[in-house]
Amino acid sequence: MKVEPNFPDTVVVLVKHEEKYTWYVSEKELWIMDLLELDNAFRRKFNQPEVTETEADYEERVGCEILSEKNIEQFQEAMKDFKVSYTELIDYFNLYSEVYLGGVNSEVETSFYLDFDNKIFYSFFKEPGSYEDFVPTGWRGVFEKDTKKIIPENAKVKG
Repeated sequence: MKVEPNFPDTVVVLVKHEEKYTWYVSEKELWIMDLLELDNAFRRKFNQPEVTETEADYEERVGCEILSEKNIEQFQEAMKDFKVSYTELIDYFNLYSEVYLGGVNSEVETSFYLDFDNKIFYSFFKEPGSYEDFVPTGWRGVFEKDTKKIIPENAKVKG
């Protein structure tokens, strides 16, 4: 695991693409799907003119400023160092729970689930940010408190 989950700065993310599930741990900003919409939201708030292009702050997002089904493969290639197995996540959260929580609550805490097959961005992120508001055209952004309602069991394959 290149980066440890350290909520709220680094987050656990599940991606579904072509019926395949992939887990990642990385900085949360990498998962804002529409960086142009985010940029323009700030511009509207401060009465500045909107822009038609934006630049990514992270090299992994260059060329994927608007993350969608059109560039997910490029993005996943750029994110390969942040990929983790579900077993790694379970082991990490079990150890964290043992050391810091007295063995209580050892669930994998997922922040985002991006379902590219159905064009739905699920946010379970408990801090302010409204990541679900910054999705590409044709996508649906959903805030949900309970990951158990949304994350499929077959995404939790150990290995």
